[in-house]
Amino acid sequence: MSGRTMRGLRFARHGGPEVLSWDEVAVPEPGPGEVLVRVRAFAVNWADLLERAGRYPGAPTPPYVTGHDLTGVVAALGPGTVGPAVGTRVFGVIPRGGAAAEFVAAPADQVHPVPEALSDVQAAGAAGPYLTADAAVVTMGRLAEGEDVLVHAAAGAYGSACVQLCRAYGAGRIIATAGSDAKTEQVRRWGADVVVNYTTTDFAEVVREVTGGRGVPLVLESVGGDVLGRSLDCVRPGGRLVSVGASSGRSSDRFRLHTLFELGISVSGFTLGRWLEHHPELVRPSVDRVLRLLGDRGAVPVVGRVFPAAEVAAAHEFLADRRSVGRTVVTMTPAP
Repeated sequence: MSGRTMRGLRFARHGGPEVLSWDEVAVPEPGPGEVLVRVRAFAVNWADLLERAGRYPGAPTPPYVTGHDLTGVVAALGPGTVGPAVGTRVFGVIPRGGAAAEFVAAPADQVHPVPEALSDVQAAGAAGPYLTADAAVVTMGRLAEGEDVLVHAAAGAYGSACVQLCRAYGAGRIIATAGSDAKTEQVRRWGADVVVNYTTTDFAEVVREVTGGRGVPLVLESVGGDVLGRSLDCVRPGGRLVSVGASSGRSSDRFRLHTLFELGISVSGFTLGRWLEHHPELVRPSVDRVLRLLGDRGAVPVVGRVFPAAEVAAAHEFLADRRSVGRTVVTMTPAP
């Protein structure tokens, strides 16, 4: 592949969607233990928006090819790489980025064969939300059969995965929040028992009412800010709160060390990308469960909107405006 070029999505400086451009860049060479994937589609994440805006900790200095979640076909194997074999349809999360391009080189253990039940568009956005949700629900959240759970931002990619996995894994009542009446109806169809439009209703009051004032054993949170603060009022003593992000861009003033003493709860968090890069053994059980569940159609990835590569800036705006239900996906056919 040496000397070949391709189109890759980059930004030369931080800013709004207008800084994105499809540039001519070198086709990467897969190294030892890596595969080269011809990308068919990629998802737009909140992490992509924060990186572009210069607000994502640890992101490289521009310009660089952005994108993390993808589906495609293995085009070549690096030295000593056993598989997946050339021609295999794969999907996955690439923590170091580069997925928004015609080709990407990635560690072989970060991509997985796509279950036959999934289309390319569904697969493009499935790995990140479902692996994160599984780790939050099972590994960190320790959901027990019959336990009630509160899922925030349940109409989004991660939230919709949480609702489906909690239902598949035997949760009791699933209480969920969403940002509009239309979204609350969608979330009910995915399996939530009680759905709150957080723009018009205090979700903490609803949780207290539904649980007889006790609160829920588990809260799955990804918004930060006031939502995180109010969620502390929803966890019963001895319960767990798992936070995997801050789409609001803010932390909570209420989250103090003394809060843990007062409430007697456990608070945990993680970033899937760091686990994939540095602690892959923590993700392997989630990979196995998620592949099995998606293959059996026990969970179906939700795609809210599909954009062609030429309209990738509009895809960023669509997600930033919180209009998406489920995943926002960009297709690379035809290439930009």
